[in-house]
Amino acid sequence: MSQLPVTKIHGSRNDILVIEGAPDERFPGGRLTRAVERLCDRRLGLGSDGVYFVADDGDGTGRAWFFNPDGSPALLCGNGMRGAGRLLLDRYGAEQVVLHTGPYSFTVRDAGLTPHGVRQTAVELPPVDFSPSDPIVAGAAAPMIDQALTAYHASLPVSAVAVPNSHLVSVIDAYDEGDLVKTGLRVADTPEVFPLGANVSFVLPLSADMSEVYAQTYERGAGLTQSCGSGVVASRAVLSRLGRIAPDVPVRVRNPGGVARSWLRERDGRWQPILEGNATIVYRAEFDPDDLTGDGPPAFTREDDDAETAAFDALYREHREVLAAAGVNPTV
Repeated sequence: MSQLPVTKIHGSRNDILVIEGAPDERFPGGRLTRAVERLCDRRLGLGSDGVYFVADDGDGTGRAWFFNPDGSPALLCGNGMRGAGRLLLDRYGAEQVVLHTGPYSFTVRDAGLTPHGVRQTAVELPPVDFSPSDPIVAGAAAPMIDQALTAYHASLPVSAVAVPNSHLVSVIDAYDEGDLVKTGLRVADTPEVFPLGANVSFVLPLSADMSEVYAQTYERGAGLTQSCGSGVVASRAVLSRLGRIAPDVPVRVRNPGGVARSWLRERDGRWQPILEGNATIVYRAEFDPDDLTGDGPPAFTREDDDAETAAFDALYREHREVLAAAGVNPTV
């Protein structure tokens, strides 16, 4: 089989592999799950937090499919969508492109450069839904906002929101990564209560007016990652649903791997979230897809983008200094 091109790109160090073409075309015959697992494996593959397949429609639009590192499909990876959209923006020299995922459409716009020279994009996501037709918590009345749920946590109240993937969000008073991991595992291990599974986010205010927060997410199918774009959006939406900050105010949301901004636009009586942050190319590579069926690591060639990496590293150093000053020292 011919070599298959792949681009590694990250948003707040949530690194995603982007492969052009539909997944069942690139890996037919039941090979997809195995291929995604191997690609994401940091020891035996290229290493990433997930894979986006993008089929370019040739007119500034495309179709996208996202898969978690365990091969399970997901409706959205917000950071990955920024990156996948950035590749189409570059291809067409466009100010905006549209990517379709299932019944949803995502507009990705060029958001310029930071003072460090970091390329940024902003993605418009579908309206957040606090009462989704597929319930996030089985048997619970929606909306579930700041409620106690022992299957989730012994003491932390939780809010449930679809963005469109399922999220459970708690606002915390002190950072405790271990507690987040235990809560995420509890949700994953209790499908009778959480039938769809869910990402779990803890949100720590960093400013009195809520204009800056720290959010860390335990992602379904991936565990703790450097960042979760949909977790940023879910956390931002919950803050406004709790009345902590007005919807249209941009909030700086810091994850372990970087910083993004998010705000909400009201359209037709619903909140449409915007997620803005870096979309940094790490490298472009080529590999033989047949190598993924074996036991050893696939052979691949790669061309690193050292300039983009250096620009983001400068931004990242400043970011981690801010977290350390706030007493937040994540392990990822």
